[in-house]
Amino acid sequence: MDTVTKEHYIYNYDDTLFCVCIDDMADRICEAMVDEHMLTYIISGEMVLLKNNKVMHKLHAGDVMLIKRNHLIRKIKQPAGGKPFKGLFFKIKAPFLKELRKREQIVIPARPNKELINQPYIKIEPDAFLQGFFTSLENYFAAGRYPSKALMDVKMQEAVVALMGINPDLGAVLFDFEEPWRTDIASFMNTNFLCDLSLEDFAHYTGRSLSTFKRDFAEAFGNVTPAKWIMTRRLQTAKKMIESGEHPADIYLKVGFKNLSHFSTAFKKQYGMAPTMLATS
Repeated sequence: MDTVTKEHYIYNYDDTLFCVCIDDMADRICEAMVDEHMLTYIISGEMVLLKNNKVMHKLHAGDVMLIKRNHLIRKIKQPAGGKPFKGLFFKIKAPFLKELRKREQIVIPARPNKELINQPYIKIEPDAFLQGFFTSLENYFAAGRYPSKALMDVKMQEAVVALMGINPDLGAVLFDFEEPWRTDIASFMNTNFLCDLSLEDFAHYTGRSLSTFKRDFAEAFGNVTPAKWIMTRRLQTAKKMIESGEHPADIYLKVGFKNLSHFSTAFKKQYGMAPTMLATS
């Protein structure tokens, strides 16, 4: 399904291949959850990676990055340098990887690079094969066509082969199928409440079912729903940021809101004034 607005459009093929374009300099898209390995290629504009509101990395035209599955990395996509944001995002899914490893009897290095394995994202220096991979995907969107499902499987294998050709240690990253352990829910929520996640996502990243997550949340935080607790913490954070001199238009994405209008409405309901009024007081 495609999502198209005046400011930006997202082409999504089979929840695997995405082409994201943002041509309005005032618009940005922020995402946090990475449920499958995501191979990212920036055509123009800028993508900022943040963790706990700290900028970890900035990607520009020509940059390629592999973002690992089951990680919370906030990604802000935005125009830059007078050019729109345009990027290709290709999911390399765990079920496919399991079948590929079994079918091709892929051997993982006995002593993989531990530093590489522990990184949530890995900058890739593309060779001619990986560059050709992205060029072929871009051509489909330029022509207004989608590849077939059969071809998508071929492209997914092509991506894996190209990545392991650049660095064989990436095999240990791609074929890591461990699921997240159950984490301390209070610590996790206090660290990640700014992330734009659904309750199902929060449950997943704490290693719980949704029902278990709600039960453990009540034990940790008392008689308040997760949604209300998250909203309150986000607005408290926003208030502190505005009081320290930041402008509402610059922080709404940072505190987990999809748009400025929703943020302003929630802030006014919580504090009895628009965030712009607090900023000018």
